[in-house]
Parts: sequence; C-alpha cells; structure tokens
Amino acid sequence: MSDDAAMPMQPFGPDGIPVSRIALGCMGLAGTWNPAEVGEEHRKKAIAAFEASLEAGITFYDHADIYGGTACESIFKDCLAAVPGSREKIFIATKVGIRSGYYEHTAPYVRQSIQGSLDRMGIDYVDLYQLHRPDPMTHPAETAAELDKLVDEGLVKYIGVSNYYPQQTLALKKYLKAPIISNQISISLLRLDPIYEGAAGGPGSVDSAGDGVLDQCIELDITPLAYSPIGGGWLSGKRQVPDDHGNKKNIENTLTALREMSDAYNGATPTQLAIAWLLSHPSGIIPLVGSNNPEHIKEMAAAGQIELSRTDWYKLWVAARGARVP
Repeated sequence: MSDDAAMPMQPFGPDGIPVSRIALGCMGLAGTWNPAEVGEEHRKKAIAAFEASLEAGITFYDHADIYGGTACESIFKDCLAAVPGSREKIFIATKVGIRSGYYEHTAPYVRQSIQGSLDRMGIDYVDLYQLHRPDPMTHPAETAAELDKLVDEGLVKYIGVSNYYPQQTLALKKYLKAPIISNQISISLLRLDPIYEGAAGGPGSVDSAGDGVLDQCIELDITPLAYSPIGGGWLSGKRQVPDDHGNKKNIENTLTALREMSDAYNGATPTQLAIAWLLSHPSGIIPLVGSNNPEHIKEMAAAGQIELSRTDWYKLWVAARGARVP
C-alpha cells in the first residue's frame, strides 16, 4: 500500500490539541536497558528513528522514566538537539511510578521523578504525565494533590494514567482537579479484554472477563493509548510462533485472517491491518508503535491511511476471539 500520504491527526485532551493518530513508543529508543552502554552508535540509531518518525508525520512520543533504565529519556535529548525546533512541534509524554520491585506514587517521589525526566530530556515541561501502574500503597488524594501542583506550576500540561482499571481511574479522578485525559493500556487483536465489560459472552463464553476500560474512556472523554498494538510483535507475521507457545493457535488464526485481507487494502501488511483495527474503534485509540528501526516505523505509520470496513473489523474480531460473535 502507499505510505507517502499525510498522517491523519486527532484532537487530544480538553483543549483539542492535534496529535498524530499513531504515536512512537520510546521504550526501545536507546537500544539498551543499561545507560552505561549508550554510545555513539546508539545515539545515531535513536536520531535516525526520530527523524523517520517525524518524516512519517508522528507528533506524539511516549516515554517512561524507567525505559532503558533512564537511557531512553536521556537519548531523546540528543534527538531533539539533532532536529532544531522539533520540541515545539511534538507532544511529549512520560510516566512515573515503577521502581525496582515495587510502585510508588507518593508526592515526594512524583516530584523527584518529573524533575529527573525533564532534566534528562532537556525540556521545561512534559505535555502528558502518566501514572505508570496503580500504587495500592499510596492514597490517591496524595498523588492527585501533587499532580495538580505540577500542572499549576507548568511542569506538566496534562495528566494521564496507565494500566488503570475503571474503579482505579475513578478513585484518582475523585481527588484530582485536572482532568484525566488518557489511559495507556495493552490492547490488540491478541488482548481484547478492554473491549468487554464483565464476562462478555455470558456463561461458557470464549472471552475472558473483560475490564470495560474502552467504555469508560468513551464515557469520560479519556483517550486510550494502546501499547503492544501488534501483540508483542506476533501479529507482524515476521516471527515463527514456537510450538510450545500457549497462544499459538490464536496467533496463527488471527494472522491468517490478516493476510487474507491484504489484497482488499492494497497489499497492507498484517502489522498495518492489526493497527488499523485499533484505529477503527470509536474510542479514538492511539496505537503506540515501538521500534527504533526507521523502516519498521515507516511501515507502522502507514497504517494510519487504512480505513477498515465494519464487516472486516468484525471478521478480525471473530478470528481473534476464535468464535462467532455472540
């Protein structure tokens, strides 16, 4: 399929800031999880990936303080420096809360972490600050108060969460003045739980119990950010599924459906169609494509041009469920 058309945009947050429909997940940007290993070749690869992303029309970049053991944020400073003026044209997100063996959302740690992220990236503010995973040991009132301070001080523009179930989102929302504008979740044709509420198909259903996250996102004007949009790489069709993989049959059935649909969409790859499936959902999902390979980034970004038909969306859903719709 053609990959030279403009990246579609969508409004994000209460101010309707335009962002690309596909974002770059920066977890692998540094190419290592050991900051001490980062050298000139790592920087060159990261800059090349950043430049390819910009060329593909990607304006949304998602980080976390733990990615690369902090190396991904640090190397992003080099990326920004390599393309003068790029900071003003992009939307930068990062996350806080995962520590070595535990989570922490205390006010002092949230404050310490945002300053670390800003210093590493060499920027004055982040556009979106996300709580990486729920911390059961910190009352949401404490976390919310500190997040509101960061917004008031201009260090953070917007607040989001990640891996939050609906009740956890509501608990934080109760104490937070700033709106929660995003929830970053794992969702793909190989993980359908966010689409459902409860046991989606009733007794004996092939579906696992859903979590209802996408319905809450629609209800509360929260944008879902989808990590692992191609199921940890399995839906790329570029990896051999081991015989002992517990989900081998499901992966292969879904890949078969994706490949059979290719001709109808100008030769779209399984990767592109799997991403397009997410883009078609009415909640406005923004897939986070994770790669530091310029060709892979270009391929995934081109998924933004695909408009799946309703019938094809359901065909893929049926293939992924392993059963007809209820």
